[in-house]
Amino acid sequence: MADHNRCCGGRHEQSDQKSRRTRASDPPIGLAGPISHTIVEYAHRVRHQVHEDLVERHARELHARASYDCWNGLSDRDQELWRHMARLDLTNR
Repeated sequence: MADHNRCCGGRHEQSDQKSRRTRASDPPIGLAGPISHTIVEYAHRVRHQVHEDLVERHARELHARASYDCWNGLSDRDQELWRHMARLDLTNR
């Protein structure tokens, strides 16, 4: 992946290229099993309750509290899992 001088100054090498989307229009998490179905369904169900910008900000905040890794270095799947946790946190308050 590219050099992220603005966020952490380090390079983010992806060892697992299968977790990356091939096209931007593809979903971050494909519908491959019950867990992915639950994540996609929940995002669709609560989309009118919580604005996506708020979800994104809260996901980044949760990630920053729990990890030293750079957000930009995460795979699309990992970022979507953090967004899912943020949706759960924001809708269950």
